[in-house]
Amino acid sequence: MRFHLLGSLEVLDDDLPVPLGGVKQRAALGFLLLHANRVVATSKLLQALWSRDVPPTARKMLQNAVSGLRGVLTPHGSNPEGSALLLTHAPGYLLRVDQNSLDLSRFQQLTEQGRGELSSGNWPAAAKVLRKALSLWRGPVLADLAETGINWPELTAIKDGRLATQEDCFEAELACGRHYEIIGELESLIEVEPYRERLNGQLMLALYRCGRQVDALSVYRRTRAALVEELGLEPGRELQELERAILDHAPALDLPPSVQRRHLLAVGQASPVSAPVVITPPVAQPVAPPVAVGAMDVTTVERKLVSVVMVSAQLGLAAGDGDPEDVDAVHQEVASVVSAEVSRLGGVVGGNVGSVFLALFGVPKTAEDDADRAVRASLAIRDRLAAVADVQIGVATGDSLVRLPSSGAPTATGVLLDQCRQLMALSPLGAVRACSATREAAGSVTWEADGAPTGGWQAVSCVSPRGATRRSQAAVPFVERERELLVLQGLLDEVRTRRRPHFVTVLGEAGVGKTRLVNELTSSCSTALRGTATAFGDDHGFGPLSDVVSGFSSFETLRAALASLVGVGELADRLHGSLACLAEPGPGVQADFPAWRRFLEEVAESDPLVVLLEDVHWANDVVLDFVEELSEHAGSVPLLVIATARPELLQRRPSWFGGKRNATTISLEPLSHNGTRSLLNSLLHTRELSSELWQALVTCVGGNPLFATEYARMVADPRMPCVQNDASLPVPPSVRGVLTAQLDSLPFEVKAVLQDAAVAGDLVSPGAVAATGQRDALEVAKALELLEQRDFLRRQGRNSETGEIEYGFRHLLVRDVVADQLPRAERAVKRERALGWFEEPALDLTDRRAG
Repeated sequence: MRFHLLGSLEVLDDDLPVPLGGVKQRAALGFLLLHANRVVATSKLLQALWSRDVPPTARKMLQNAVSGLRGVLTPHGSNPEGSALLLTHAPGYLLRVDQNSLDLSRFQQLTEQGRGELSSGNWPAAAKVLRKALSLWRGPVLADLAETGINWPELTAIKDGRLATQEDCFEAELACGRHYEIIGELESLIEVEPYRERLNGQLMLALYRCGRQVDALSVYRRTRAALVEELGLEPGRELQELERAILDHAPALDLPPSVQRRHLLAVGQASPVSAPVVITPPVAQPVAPPVAVGAMDVTTVERKLVSVVMVSAQLGLAAGDGDPEDVDAVHQEVASVVSAEVSRLGGVVGGNVGSVFLALFGVPKTAEDDADRAVRASLAIRDRLAAVADVQIGVATGDSLVRLPSSGAPTATGVLLDQCRQLMALSPLGAVRACSATREAAGSVTWEADGAPTGGWQAVSCVSPRGATRRSQAAVPFVERERELLVLQGLLDEVRTRRRPHFVTVLGEAGVGKTRLVNELTSSCSTALRGTATAFGDDHGFGPLSDVVSGFSSFETLRAALASLVGVGELADRLHGSLACLAEPGPGVQADFPAWRRFLEEVAESDPLVVLLEDVHWANDVVLDFVEELSEHAGSVPLLVIATARPELLQRRPSWFGGKRNATTISLEPLSHNGTRSLLNSLLHTRELSSELWQALVTCVGGNPLFATEYARMVADPRMPCVQNDASLPVPPSVRGVLTAQLDSLPFEVKAVLQDAAVAGDLVSPGAVAATGQRDALEVAKALELLEQRDFLRRQGRNSETGEIEYGFRHLLVRDVVADQLPRAERAVKRERALGWFEEPALDLTDRRAG
């Protein structure tokens, strides 16, 4: 017999489940198994089964349950090994169980074994053993009993212990160089355990080793804010020291030498290294679970829109006479440049064959501007290697099947790689050649006027990323935003007349019209300074402030402009010293909030000033801190500060301007059906479309002006099949990029649940989604709640047959895009499971079948 507590309570006899009886009998068995091979007093059992209002017949009911359990625990199979014995033993009962037949005991044994390997420095063995221990979990401990309201202290202790085991496992995997693989799992755990400093430290280290220093520091600031605001505590010494080490690029944070050498074989990158970093030493303690929907120790396969870069470096004279050591030195320099530029712009180096290097953008997470990043990285590689090697670079953008293994680098397959290789081979020495899809998507790149005769387009240069990739919206009609515009105009009038600063946050999803709204306001303003944050670039997140200063005056003439503003003297010199560093901001910029604030106050004193800060969800924490500080300390001047952001800002700063008298938040909702049709009418002019195509357009656009613009551009092309024969509308690449980036912002396990929901049908419930993905229903229910909070799903009420909450997709395009990420074979299997669940005899849900 085998006994399973790590999930729903389960007893197996010869691999067959044993019926366990009613709730009280199951609860008695569960409690006795938690204290296996120890005497449990009758009074303690009674308290566990009836936490309050113990009935007069409780002892008799317990005796009946024990009698029933003795029958259950009698083995009926051919193998009596592992059978349990339930004995009456004063002052209560003793359940004698073979430790090897109890999954909780096995988990504790493996955990102790893994911690022993961890203490001895055997990182690979520790990771393997701890992963094996964690694989025993099928869901929360005694999940079925917990669902009935049971909340024993033992369950909390085991849950906390599983989390500690995961932390130990992450420690071992970080030491093995698996930082890339564990980021998703760490992020999902931290969502439910935000105060766990060891977890946050491990995520910071993993992000830092992936070249994401800014993200690592953001984790620290977010953790510190949560601890200070909610608990009144500063982070512990270990976490504070880790932040300082990241700021200093301390060598102690690098991989151990033996691990680094293994990674060199994969990515061709060398750097000095030292001992592995331990966030906190492993401590022996009880065992426990993370709230996760599925195990991460698997290879994920997805269909994704990616940009592929191939770099061929002909070493030439730089390698001397071809001596292997000279060649290797040049090769290492090339590899280092490729890795640095690709990582800086959010790509992943996929390895190399000789002097040909492969990089992927859009893996593991999609960004809306992956093609732009890919070309920008290629041009930077070309320029940096000009004196070292002759390079040929190809860039191709399109669909690929991507594999994200639990260990090792991601891979991509498909004709896209062959296309990229051909572009690279046809590229002249010292040039970057890209496909038409890349050219269409890379908005900040300057291209040669004519395409190459042999195919592709040659990139010449790229402009500054500060606001350069923003799509022009001047020609987009102003539809259904009159009320919001009146609010802004009223606030501006109030700022002018009362000479008091005011701060406005305009929140909305990508493409909903935030920029169009504020452009309508600033078009009538005499003095407006604009700054834009970008998701990538060399401004280290200071772009908004740098843009504002350069809008006032070019940095070359800044000193003279400040002297004209405040007069020649000490104040002008001080302001110039604090603002000039923003011309080429780096990570070492010294924040001078009083000087920056005084600058804006002086500009506003001479003329009412509107400061527009766009996309501040991408700004660094220094900029966000300054904006909040400005709202608290700005003097009595006519200053209106408008920040536009996506809802992700509130995940970083939940209390953003909350409760402040001089602050207003405007949330932009999607356009109505009529508003969407009016906008499409304006964009399509007099184009005649069938009623079916009109309906499909309005449905696909979903009230998003950016989507309307992109769909109108697509439909305006008479070569499109959908215009010829009313075929179903494809998703424009730019729209797909926006939606995929939103999906990839989800924790790994939650995104997997959303993929299952997309297959299950238009209306989904926890039971249907759990059956589709073969997941624990309780964990699926939690994931669906999170997806509702993140606005991917909308609650539609309860199903009259099952009583479960049902959800629908906020936007049908989200459903289609997330379902298309699944490979066809996997999608077909999941669809069959969903259909099987809907067709169960007890369910009358035939009108909601999987699509």
